[in-house]
Amino acid sequence: MTDLTLWQSAPLDATVDHILSRYHDTHRRQFDDFIPLAEKVATVHADSFPADIVPLLHAIADELRNHMMKEERVLFPMIKQGAGRGAAMPIRMMMHEHGEHESAISQLLALTHDLTPPENACGSWRKLYEELREFVDDLNDHIELENTILFQRALNS
Repeated sequence: MTDLTLWQSAPLDATVDHILSRYHDTHRRQFDDFIPLAEKVATVHADSFPADIVPLLHAIADELRNHMMKEERVLFPMIKQGAGRGAAMPIRMMMHEHGEHESAISQLLALTHDLTPPENACGSWRKLYEELREFVDDLNDHIELENTILFQRALNS
C-alpha cells in the first residue's frame, strides 16, 4: 500500500512523476507478463480454467492503457501547468474511468474466487494469480493516490 501521507504535501509535479514511474510503467510491464501467462494457462487447462478470464484481462489492459495515455497526454500536463479547476472535466472523466476499472477488477475477483487457485493448480496457474494479486493491489493503490490526493490537490491549486 502506498503511504499517502508522503504525497499530501509533495509538489504536484513530483506526485505525477511518481505515478508515471511507479504505476503507469509498472502496469505496462505487468500486462506483458500476465497476459501471455493467462493465455498459456487457459490453453493448457481449457477444461477447468474460467473461459472469461483471458478476454477480461485483455479488456482491462486495453482500457487501462487507453486511460493512462489520456492522463499522460492531457490531464497530467494540465496539472503540471497549474490548471487548477480548469482540469475539473478531465479529472471527473478519469475518476469515472477509475470506477470502471474497479468494476472490472471486481469481476476478475469473482471469476477467480478472489484470486485463489484451485487446490490442484499447476505452478503457472499459481504464478498467474500471484501476478494478478500484485497488479490488483497496485491498481487499487494507484487509483487511491490519484483520487484522494493528486486530483483533490490539483483542483485546489
